[in-house]
Amino acid sequence: MKKGKGRVIALGTILACSIGLGTLSVEAGNENTNYSFTILKNQANSYTGTEYRQTTTERNTWKVRMYFSNEGTNTVTTYWLEKSNGTNVSPAVDVNAGNTKTNSGRNHYIKGNAGANAANVRLTAENNTASSSSFTVKGYWDEETGRMLPSQYKTYYTTEYNK
Repeated sequence: MKKGKGRVIALGTILACSIGLGTLSVEAGNENTNYSFTILKNQANSYTGTEYRQTTTERNTWKVRMYFSNEGTNTVTTYWLEKSNGTNVSPAVDVNAGNTKTNSGRNHYIKGNAGANAANVRLTAENNTASSSSFTVKGYWDEETGRMLPSQYKTYYTTEYNK
């Protein structure tokens, strides 16, 4: 009797594990895609090409890091995600420029809006002030990191330098 019960438990465990493994999906990696563009004067938008964001949850964050701005170290540029038709699909976040070294600056992890789920999105930016000057920025971004927004944050969180 004990042998039969043990076999049933073992078979049930194997079956449960098989079902569980079958339902796992491929998670996004926390990648660094380079970007470099000119931030236009008078808060006109600048943007990268589009990337497909396959997630179906808004809490799966996207990431931006600005390590260079020829406007200067610690100057601010505003970033967000949008679709190619100009529809904003994430909250905007102000990002401070690093000191020109590629490992400077901070990673900002931001949630998407529902419109960013299973959609082609692009990194969009503008000057945080209505300046009549343009400048170049460089950094890294990732449309979908696989990092879930912790519940204590409403829209984004920032990591320490070099993480």
